[in-house]
Amino acid sequence: MKVFVSTHPFSETTPEPMALLKKHNIEVALNRYERKLTSAELAQEVKDADVIIAGTENITEEVFQNAPNLKLISRVGVGLDGVDFDLCRRYGVRVAYTPEAPTTAVAELCVGMMLDLARQITQSDNLIRSGKWKRHMGMLLYGKTIGIIGMGRIGKSLTHMLSGFNVNILAHDISPDIIFGRNEKITYTDKMTLLKNSDIVSVNLPLKKDTRDFITLADMRMMQPHAFLINTARGGIVNEDDLYEALTAGVIAGAGVDVFNHEPYIGKLTGLKNVIMTCHMGAATIDSRYDMEIQSVEEAVRFLTENRLKNEVFSNE
Repeated sequence: MKVFVSTHPFSETTPEPMALLKKHNIEVALNRYERKLTSAELAQEVKDADVIIAGTENITEEVFQNAPNLKLISRVGVGLDGVDFDLCRRYGVRVAYTPEAPTTAVAELCVGMMLDLARQITQSDNLIRSGKWKRHMGMLLYGKTIGIIGMGRIGKSLTHMLSGFNVNILAHDISPDIIFGRNEKITYTDKMTLLKNSDIVSVNLPLKKDTRDFITLADMRMMQPHAFLINTARGGIVNEDDLYEALTAGVIAGAGVDVFNHEPYIGKLTGLKNVIMTCHMGAATIDSRYDMEIQSVEEAVRFLTENRLKNEVFSNE
């Protein structure tokens, strides 16, 4: 039995994930590039693996063709946009993920970006470092209207975290949880109403065909000029060219972006002062990374030793 670990880093914050694999006499091969693999690199590395413990790589048909023994993709995290389920069906590969593990960390990053944008913390830091002492007049997060697009696990966690700020929450979701909304005093509404009435909009959607370019310049023009837009979900949901135009033209006041179409990101948003950028680090806490790694390994072990899964997304059976 062999596992290829494509995600990086792996078992660095704690030795337990690697120790669990070795305990069950599972042969392990690691990502030797120490970065996100391209599809071509993954196809060359996967070889005779029975399981891929995967990150956010695109798992293309070339990968399946080069991995005749592959039976399971165990995703470290929750995003599944890199997995083609039609190919999984064709090649008889099952898919599991760790849906709860990154939730709190991503929601906390959302809150951090909200506070940073509202109080211009990063801008002030940069000015002091350049020898300038200038106070910015920010806005309170307290009492504002927050729009959450996508009220799944992360959206709900974000709602709980914001409760102490006495905010009004507008939510847009294709399958609204009415009971949760009632309990948390959330107003479910359409996309246009949310954009028009929110001081801050947080995008918390999965990337699918119908969510690509879900936020365009036309959508941002509906927002208030003082509003902020935050995307910690996936690159491609917010159109990056349109975001650049909106930020340079003053359509919106600022943005927080953790995810990009192409990563590492080196695009034109880097030249703007009114955007905070982080390197796809929503789940990058020691706590969450441990949970994601150990849970993905546990799925691999369960599958290889008992032929069962706890958090299966797709089954070929």
